[in-house]
Amino acid sequence: MFKILAPMVLACLIALDAMADMDWQLPHDSRVVFQEESNVDDYLLLLGIYKRINNEWRTQGAEIISGRVQRQTIELPKGMSESAAYKAFKDQLSIEQRRELFSCVGLLCGSSNAWANTHFGKAMLYGLDNNQRYGVFETQAADGAVAYTVIYAVKRGNGSVYVQLERIKVAGSELGRLVTSANSIAMSMDELGYFSIPLSYGEQQGLQVSSAQLQAIVDYIQGQRGAGFVLVGHDYSASNDTINVAAQHAQGVMALLKAKNVRAPLEVFSVGNLAPAGRGRQSVRVDLVRR
Repeated sequence: MFKILAPMVLACLIALDAMADMDWQLPHDSRVVFQEESNVDDYLLLLGIYKRINNEWRTQGAEIISGRVQRQTIELPKGMSESAAYKAFKDQLSIEQRRELFSCVGLLCGSSNAWANTHFGKAMLYGLDNNQRYGVFETQAADGAVAYTVIYAVKRGNGSVYVQLERIKVAGSELGRLVTSANSIAMSMDELGYFSIPLSYGEQQGLQVSSAQLQAIVDYIQGQRGAGFVLVGHDYSASNDTINVAAQHAQGVMALLKAKNVRAPLEVFSVGNLAPAGRGRQSVRVDLVRR
């Protein structure tokens, strides 16, 4: 069954009906060359790149997760760039619900040979090092299910473009466990104008942010020389004083960052429950905004 969508830079898109959960919209004239779905106990979610050390490919920033994995390898229409293909699939992830964990472009992704043959095990993905893009995104469904989506796009020497799409569904407790890198925080700032800090909150334990995530935020802030930042608190609880409660959330995050020796100017601002857009499924939210 085909569904015609509005024209985009990638021409008309069609809805693929092959895997119900992996409902990607594919460019017209694309060809799915491989797909599978299975349960995996040791999926390597790569949040960095491969480097060759002592004649071996070694990973940087990898996490081992388990869950239901769906994979597709797609050959894109002639004339399409890997950047446009990557963006088309990334844009299908809700901008308000996705959290980018890591991404790279071109030579900064390292060797395409390592991605193709070592990581994905698909020789057809071996392309030009300067024409590749990779990204990992965390999303959460309405039922609380967490998924990690991997997108790798590459152009081969003959001009063909391939995309590897992988989606891993895990338990809801996984949400927020992985760290958004300083580079991805910067990209969120450029794209959205803010970075929503991954946190957990409960009446007993209060507000918590992982030490590794705090360090990534500090690394990003320290790299923005001369810039000031605001921590904006949100609270969607049943409290009659959400403005003050949300301010306390922001102050709590500021205290955690100062304990990490952040040196840039930080301010606190509260909007209480007055900014419902992007609230997600949490009653507490703190955003980092650059002044």
